Amino acid sequence: MGNLAIDRRSFLRSSGGLLALLAFDPKRLVNPHRHHAGFEHPDPRPGITAEHVLTAEALGERREKVLAGYELSRAHPEILDGLACACGCTGKNGNHRSFLSCFESMQPTGCYGCLEQAQLIAPMIKDGKTLAEIRAAIDKKWG
Repeated sequence: MGNLAIDRRSFLRSSGGLLALLAFDPKRLVNPHRHHAGFEHPDPRPGITAEHVLTAEALGERREKVLAGYELSRAHPEILDGLACACGCTGKNGNHRSFLSCFESMQPTGCYGCLEQAQLIAPMIKDGKTLAEIRAAIDKKWG
């Protein structure tokens, strides 16, 4: 095995990027899906329906938690349309309008952030939590 020694100058030069990342947002290393302050939840659209949410037939055979996320969005589009997505695909720089929009695509079939958020909010919806309470829980975890 070769010499693994590294001088101080080389170490500092090679670790400068990591040190800069830590200086700007150290929490991002712990949770890469963490959003910065100012998590913006969209206003739910009046009369929104789940008509564009993919059906179980369109999804084919998927893991149970994937199917559960789509079922949640079909059952409660008015709530999901008022939420930003934990994976960062919503908001000013995102390609989706709301968390509901994720389920109008195949994204949640392979996105851990979408599925984790669905798992967080499903019991809250079942317990009758308000949109404001659900938003607060999302902000606490990812915002």
